[in-house]
Amino acid sequence: MSDQGQTDISYMRRALELASLGLYSTYPNPAVGCVIVKEGRIIGEGYHHKAGQPHAEIEALKSADYNVAGATCYVTLEPCSHYGRTPPCALKLVEMKVARVVIACGDPNPQVAGRGIKILRDAGIEVTEHVLEQEAFEINRAFFKAIVENIPYVSVKIGMSLDARTALASGESQWITGVESRSDVQDLRATSDALITGIGTVTADNPRLNVRYSDLPTEVRSKISADTLRQPLKVVLDSRGTLDINKYQLFTTGRVLWCTADDGVETTLEERINSQVTRVTLPRENGLINLKALLAYLGTLGIRRALVEAGATLASAFIEQALADEIICYVAPKIIGGSSKSTFRLPEIADLNARTAYKFSKTELKGADVKLTLRRNA
Repeated sequence: MSDQGQTDISYMRRALELASLGLYSTYPNPAVGCVIVKEGRIIGEGYHHKAGQPHAEIEALKSADYNVAGATCYVTLEPCSHYGRTPPCALKLVEMKVARVVIACGDPNPQVAGRGIKILRDAGIEVTEHVLEQEAFEINRAFFKAIVENIPYVSVKIGMSLDARTALASGESQWITGVESRSDVQDLRATSDALITGIGTVTADNPRLNVRYSDLPTEVRSKISADTLRQPLKVVLDSRGTLDINKYQLFTTGRVLWCTADDGVETTLEERINSQVTRVTLPRENGLINLKALLAYLGTLGIRRALVEAGATLASAFIEQALADEIICYVAPKIIGGSSKSTFRLPEIADLNARTAYKFSKTELKGADVKLTLRRNA
């Protein structure tokens, strides 16, 4: 690899570090970082903080006092080319007379999709693409899926024992996994736009399902402040509508979609219950809420990443219907045995190829536990 190629990678890594900070606050926008280099040194850098606020390129330009003529701009996502809440970044880079733009990956958003790169090249700016492209894709994996398919990227979170049990026969489940795993789950919540759970989890555990800054991993708290966090939308599936919302604390600790089902419903019906709770009636399928209809509805709300924190029945339904893009499994070094509760509730298959297959994407240690990340095969 040339010296220039190595230099590009080095500066793009810094841009990716900046981009990752935006994962906690940019919903529904992608997380983007930018570094501006002139005469061999960084003169400006920034990242997109929040929808409606300046994009990463503008933050970096401000950081450089706009003295960027002849500079190289490293940006993790193709500069935008359309007028939305903010003007096009591609035009601003042309106006500021940067000499070169290095891009990690293109933007699949139909409003961009190559137009930003064309604007730059038409203005005579040198453009280099695909530098650390896979790393940049990983940061915005959920955004890319949602913007193309109009449904969220779905992660199913599971905490289990070594023998694939989630609770004792009595229902006791606190705590199978250790404190490091639970802290990592807080990070998952913090980077998700919606948390999906079912009536069984609500009635059994009475969870808050919120993000607690003090419980986030230390390395996350060292990078972001408490006021950066946004609480994800809580989505409660209660097909028969039997929950007493005054009885459970999650209905009083943030925005909630209380989802019920009706055989006669073909389109989604909304009813505002109070300032925090909206009841949504969705089509019924096999006696339960139609999960495809649910995801389509969440897509209309701009939800990019949905995290499923539920019991065996609901978690397994997402997997069985091939709606789970990702399974995140925390495995504790404990063997429970006996008639304890199983992690999955799926029908037996006669053919090993009959069910959607997943592949291991990442393995990490979280204290005494192992975190397994599996991605659905394409």
